[in-house]
Amino acid sequence: MMPHFYRALRFVLLLIGLNAAMAPTRGDEATEQQEKLNGGYYLLHELNQDEAQVPLLLLVKHAPAEITTFADHISKTAKETLADLDRLQKDDPSIRFDRNPLPQMERDTRASIKADKQHQLLFGTTGSEFVRALLVAQIEASTYALNLSKVLAEQETDPHRVKILRHISARWLDMRNEAFRILRNY
Repeated sequence: MMPHFYRALRFVLLLIGLNAAMAPTRGDEATEQQEKLNGGYYLLHELNQDEAQVPLLLLVKHAPAEITTFADHISKTAKETLADLDRLQKDDPSIRFDRNPLPQMERDTRASIKADKQHQLLFGTTGSEFVRALLVAQIEASTYALNLSKVLAEQETDPHRVKILRHISARWLDMRNEAFRILRNY
């Protein structure tokens, strides 16, 4: 009877030990939180890399001077955001931009939307229609940028990063407001 008791006791202790080993530790939770944040940082970084290229579209399309100035302003805002993100990463190497957090279906859908918008802007529109399409695309992009940086700021725990992310969000809100202002004229 006693050997069965000891075997059972050893089995229970083994289970308890395994359970404790499998339970998330505080460091694991911090790593999971950083991975979530890194997904947001990745998306914000990628978006701003794309937005920095907006003026290139105007090398092949004609637009009024106001639109050219606006495209340059978008590019400048995106480059400033990239510089902010790069500084954050330099200060804290746990911030990474190298892993896309999105499922493959979402990646494919976004690639399809991007290709559709590029085709529309390059080949499907001219004149005022082109300007409106560009401004609508910029309203969408700046809305995404401002909300992504706002949500990152809400989930970030480092006060310095929170401040920078809020500043990024405000910058993109300004860009969206400018796009709406210009759109009223077209």
